[in-house]
Parts: sequence; structure tokens; C-alpha cells
Amino acid sequence: MKIVFFIIIIIQTSLHAQEDYTFNSLYRSLEEGQSFYVLKPSRVHAAPFATAAVLGTLSTGAVIQVEERMDEMVKINGFRTNWYRIVFDHNGRLEEGYLWGGSIAVGAFVAKDNSNTLFLYGIDHIGIVNRGNYTEESIHLILYALDNYQVKDSIVFEAMGTLYTQTQGKALGNKGIKTIKEVIEVAFSDGYCGGVAATVTIFWDGNSLFYISLLSNGFSNETFSNRFYIYPDEQALPTQTIILRNEAGTFDVDRRPVYTRQVDKQYIWTKNKLTVIP
Repeated sequence: MKIVFFIIIIIQTSLHAQEDYTFNSLYRSLEEGQSFYVLKPSRVHAAPFATAAVLGTLSTGAVIQVEERMDEMVKINGFRTNWYRIVFDHNGRLEEGYLWGGSIAVGAFVAKDNSNTLFLYGIDHIGIVNRGNYTEESIHLILYALDNYQVKDSIVFEAMGTLYTQTQGKALGNKGIKTIKEVIEVAFSDGYCGGVAATVTIFWDGNSLFYISLLSNGFSNETFSNRFYIYPDEQALPTQTIILRNEAGTFDVDRRPVYTRQVDKQYIWTKNKLTVIP
């Protein structure tokens, strides 16, 4: 079965312009005739309305084919996007119906060392987040882990940036961590100087997903600042230590990095969290 790899193309409006959430976004540019995965258990309707007759239900990981983007839109959990006319498998027979675009996964990738494990992600909701001195709208993604197309676990986490920001998920294998099956990274990038550049790290142990951290990076023409993990299989000595490196610096005339700070903190994975090594 064909697996679709793609990135979220983020729209060119503010998060506060709810009526324009899907303008020029991936959810309005799903290619007709292409196959995609269903993100959440969803109903297929006889018309592009939530009150229309239900033709059938689709589970997470079901494959559909997009036939046409409809003009009709609806907002669910803070996210407003279009309905799509789709072809789906209904009791072994291909039928047409209508599915809300937010029910379609915007990212899909398989485990590095096990093609039977599939990861899907997409927008779970857009909600208000308290930042202490102020509140703002924020995108939250949901990531599903499926084994042989059966859902094993899911996790919701806050995305970085706005609906402009591109995202991409990938599985890196266990990176030498003995009790982990996959290290997963979901990267966020605006692609320009001063824009968002960050990565959410999630561990998968074969049964459960664990949110590890959000690491942000920054760069300009003159300086850089990076935070990243160095895993056991990237170290010279056999160890289960995971190093969090925090580095910053400038560039010389040949654009080579000149480090002004390089600090390491050591962790070890214990059961379901990273624990600092004193």
C-alpha cells in the first residue's frame, strides 16, 4: 500500500483570523486522485454537512482517495476547514461520500526498523493557552502509533509557530536506547532568519508514546544557538547516556562556526522519563 509523505503547508494568515484558517493551506490543496490516511475515527456523510446521513465510519489509519475539495466548511475544536468528496472502502465495496478535512492526517511515516509500525499526525485542536502574562491561540497536534493498522497509542502536544509553519515527522530508530523502539522527531520550521526552528522529541517503546521535550534553535547572519540530543549510538563509548547539548556562537569570515558556549547535560532513560545524571 502506498504511504503518503507530506508536510503541513501553513496558511498565510494570523491565527486570530479564524475565517481564513484554510486559505492556501494543505487542507485546501489535497491533490485530487491521491490517497491519504484518516487521522481520527470519523463518519462519512452523504453530503458535505455534519447533519447529512451517515454512509459509514472510518477508523484511524484507513486509506481514502480524495476526489474533490468542496466549498462547504465547518469549524470543529477551533479548526475550520473544508469538506472533501472521497472514495472509501465500505464493507469491501468502494463508495463515495464526504469527509471533513480535519479528519485527514497531514503527516505519515513508518518506523525506521519496522515497516508494520505507522505513525500519523495532524491537527487535534486549536485552543487558548495561558502564557502567564497573556493568553493566545495555539495549534495542538495529535500523533498516533499503529501496529499492523491497529492503534496502539496516541499523544497530543503543542505545535510551534502558526499556520504558516511547515512541519515534518520522522522516525530515527532507537538511537542505541535499549528499551526504546523509535525516537520520533516532529520538526517545525518557518524557513527564514528569525522564524520558528524547533523540534518536538517523542519516544516510542512499542506500546506507548512519551513526550520528551521541545528544543528550539535560532540563527541569524552573525550568530547561532542550538539545542539537541546526542544519543548512545552517536557516542564513542558504549553507554545509555543521552546528552542534551546547548551551544551558541558566531561565524568566522568563511561561515565556519565559532563556539562561545557549549554546555552538556547528561540524562538516562528510566521507565517513562529522562532522568538527569548528577
